[in-house]
Amino acid sequence: MQRLAEIKAALASHGIRPHKRMGQNFLVDTNMLRAIVRDAEVDLGDCVLEIGPGSAGLTQALAEEAGLVVALELDRGMFDVAREFLAGRENVVLLQGDALTAEGRLHQALEGLLHAYLSHGLFHVEESDFERSVVPAAKPPRLGRLKCVSNLPYNAAGPIIMALLESHLPFERLLVMVQYEVGEKLCARPGNAAYGILSLLRAQFADARIIRKVPAAVFWPRPSVASALVELRPARRPDSAAYARLRQLVHVFFTHRRKRAANALGNALGVNAKQAEAWIVAAGGNPGLRPDELDYAVLQKLADQGEIARRAHDIVHEADSRARAKAERAARRAKWRKPRDEEE
Repeated sequence: MQRLAEIKAALASHGIRPHKRMGQNFLVDTNMLRAIVRDAEVDLGDCVLEIGPGSAGLTQALAEEAGLVVALELDRGMFDVAREFLAGRENVVLLQGDALTAEGRLHQALEGLLHAYLSHGLFHVEESDFERSVVPAAKPPRLGRLKCVSNLPYNAAGPIIMALLESHLPFERLLVMVQYEVGEKLCARPGNAAYGILSLLRAQFADARIIRKVPAAVFWPRPSVASALVELRPARRPDSAAYARLRQLVHVFFTHRRKRAANALGNALGVNAKQAEAWIVAAGGNPGLRPDELDYAVLQKLADQGEIARRAHDIVHEADSRARAKAERAARRAKWRKPRDEEE
């Protein structure tokens, strides 16, 4: 296991400082790392996906018990640090890339890689699919279970969790470290103050519970808030088309969640409150409630209504297009800034 002094020295040797903007808070407590692996019940029959390995402390703990660990790291410098700490590990695959697409979906090549491995025992990493990769020379044994165990970047935990659940990967369970507030939102039920988009969409796929409240003292640098270790167990799979409509609706509808449902829906979709009220009543809902107080069945009926579905789709599509354009500009800037010797 790593010591904090070793982590600091490794980062210093690469000229790296943890980025608060990227949610980089590394787990440095050995007892907590081992407890997480125990909580996930990891054994040699497991393929474990880890998003955001950082300095690879959790990766090392997982590799001691799992049959295979596939770790995806976004940050170029942290990829180098993790590669050094994981040198000689024959059951770890280290990949560099973003877990999310611009639209908030799971990295397509990552999903395809794990599908091929779990379904057919094929494990082949295309160089063009990831920025960099470290793959053991020996072909990994075919394993029957897939788990995700991750200390997720705080700034992207919610979107990553939903992308994992929305993917078609057959996770047996997910065990993720998140800010405590995010953990409460993940596990909240209707009527709870923390209930919102994340709670509603998560419930379409999985049951969730907080296993541990984790103090800031086990991280470096110390975050300003407590964390939660959350277990999610996939238990159901919604109809894909109906879920897509629900997802689009709540992403525009819940942005006005403190308003009356009629006013919120009207503002979100660009119609008057009278029309929005009629839609809500037709769906069996009370237009005087807040959006997050409406029953799931009412929300799904609203999402399935033709005009509402069209308007919500157009709004989300426009937002996705802007996000793609922004991501493409960022990728071009990153390529221009890349040192010349890395291009050769």
